[in-house]
Amino acid sequence: MNKSVENTFNPYYTAERIQGELYFYMAQRIAKAMLEDKLISQKEFGILSNINRETFSPLFAEIFPKPLEILP
Repeated sequence: MNKSVENTFNPYYTAERIQGELYFYMAQRIAKAMLEDKLISQKEFGILSNINRETFSPLFAEIFPKPLEILP
């Protein structure tokens, strides 16, 4: 019983995209910890989230919810 496995390659998932995803989640975890420790405000967290989304281009950025604008 020799089954051959076809190696398929999806060009969408490049090493750079996957690395960007990892960096995005790491940056978001740090920002969330800063928010929870009250080192930054909710508004600043939203700003950081947007910067992280633009900088690291996570794979599914277009479907991630954007932070709500908190009015002062």
